[in-house]
Amino acid sequence: MADTKERITAHDLASRYQNAINNLGLNAKIDEEGDVIFKHLDLGSMFLSCDAAQDPEFMMLVFPNFASKDSLGLTRDQLLLAINAVNTKSKAVKLGIRVDTIETQCDVIATIECFLAAPNQAPSEEILNATIGRNLSALRASVKNLLTEAKAFASTPAGASVQTV
Repeated sequence: MADTKERITAHDLASRYQNAINNLGLNAKIDEEGDVIFKHLDLGSMFLSCDAAQDPEFMMLVFPNFASKDSLGLTRDQLLLAINAVNTKSKAVKLGIRVDTIETQCDVIATIECFLAAPNQAPSEEILNATIGRNLSALRASVKNLLTEAKAFASTPAGASVQTV
């Protein structure tokens, strides 16, 4: 089936995301790369990445470098186990370690990646207004769960297993 709808521009798509975030009372801006950057009051700086040309229906919400093995008081292996525990229980959120830091500080990132419209279509403002807040709540819950996991590891003797989430 041919795509009969007009394609959205990168700026117009980013503006839709910016408006949805601003509607939550947050101050979003579009950066020079076309990402929508904002600061969440409870968590910190985040951005939404969108690609109007190749994948307008796809949204990626990124909370970069919000923790590290050192800030959580964990070894790399403990951090990987804690991330895995959270990922297996969380809705929508993926926690991971930035590849370029896996052998050093192990910077943790959280992402939500989802489709919000039909193929090659931009999500409507109504869909964005209905989903962005929920996605932010899911992200916040996963960050909280990682902190809970880290505390459990910190209070457990070396070699013992931990199950909290």
